[in-house]
This record gives sequence, C-alpha cells and structure tokens, in this order.
Amino acid sequence: MSNKTNRLFNYKFLIAHKASSYPVIYSNISSVLTGKPWYANKHTDIVIDGFPRCANTYATYAFALVQGKEVNIAHHIHKKSQFLIAERFNIPAILLIRKPIDCVASTLVRQPKYSPDALLKGYFSMYDQLRNKNSYVVGEFTQVLNHYDKIIQAVNKKFGTEFNVYDKNAQNEEKVKEIIHSQDELTNAKDYKQRVAYPTQERQQSNAEIKNVLYQKQYEYLRIKCEELYTEIIQAQLIQ
Repeated sequence: MSNKTNRLFNYKFLIAHKASSYPVIYSNISSVLTGKPWYANKHTDIVIDGFPRCANTYATYAFALVQGKEVNIAHHIHKKSQFLIAERFNIPAILLIRKPIDCVASTLVRQPKYSPDALLKGYFSMYDQLRNKNSYVVGEFTQVLNHYDKIIQAVNKKFGTEFNVYDKNAQNEEKVKEIIHSQDELTNAKDYKQRVAYPTQERQQSNAEIKNVLYQKQYEYLRIKCEELYTEIIQAQLIQ
C-alpha cells in the first residue's frame, strides 16, 4: 500500500475520532456506512468498548458467554461516542483501557497501516472527553483478563443490574478463545498468526520491536500525554 493511501487512512481515522464528539450524529451515520449493529442506542443493555487492543474482544464475548440469554452489547466501535450515548440514556458501561504504549504497539502489529502519531492522537481523543465522567466502570486491561468477575460485579453495584459474573475457569476460557478465533476478521490473512486478536509468539516479538520505536524522541510528547491521561482515569476510578 502506498504512503499516500496510508496517509488518507490515518486522516480518516482522526476525523472519525473528532466526529465522535457528536455521538448521535456520528453513530447514526457510521452505522449506515459500516453496516455494523454494535453502536450504542437507547435499546442497548450495556456498552463494553475501548481503544483497539484493550481486550475488547475478550471482554465482549466473555461477558456474552455467561449471560444465559441474548444481551444487546454495544462494542468494537472504539470511539467515545459509545460512552456519551450510554451516559445520556443511563446505560451500564465498561470503559476498557490499557497502557498507551502497550495498546498502540499491539495495534500497529495488527494493522500496520496506522502511524504511531495517529494512534497516540486517537487514544488521547477517545479518553480525554471521558476522563471526568462517572458514567462507567473502568475495565483495565490486566484486570479484565484476570479478574473480570470483579469488574462485572462493580457494574451491577453501580447501575443496579443483575448481569451474570464471568467465572475464569478452563472451560470458559477455551470457549472464549474459540469465539475470538472464529470472529476475527483477519482469519484468512497470510499473516494471521501475527495479527490475530489473541497472544501469539509472533505478535509478542513484533510488539517489542515497535515499542522501541514508540520511545523515540519524536513521539515523546504525545506518549507522555497519553500516559498521564491513562493514570488519571485509573486513579479516578480507584477514588470512586
């Protein structure tokens, strides 16, 4: 793919993040253009979303697996609009978040068309408008993967819901892993093992190499802004 095409791809990515500040307009237009049914609306039961590579797929399908009935989950849009709409209609929400250096590096492995500065700007754009809100439960990456039950319990307590809690046992973990592989849009890609939405040796090696790039001077300002924002959101949740 040409550099010109990559620049257009990143430009559209940043425009979409800015447009998501107007949640209803953005969601209505985007749902028509993309055909995805995952946008939040007044009929949504719960929003489970965050920046790419923040355990979005795991959190969504692990939650759905244990509910025992069909649940209308808004997910995988990766925009602030999901949470602005959830706030408007008092919809339960889990804001997935991960250390910026980790999720940006992982995103670059999965989708090399992105530029590091565009992803850092997108990360900041998504979480900045949500930082002072008390309309969601934070799902920090490692907590989602290891203690998802406590996050769902926090949702039930905060919103007065009775969602079933995920039990991290071998059987459930295997089912979630199977779902992740079956739902992944990159299943037929030649570099699937490197880009699949699940840890692999190939991805971990590429991830480490990209992190070295992200620590370069040219990305320092954006990276530090994102790191400070991440810390603020995590600390605010602890206080609440």
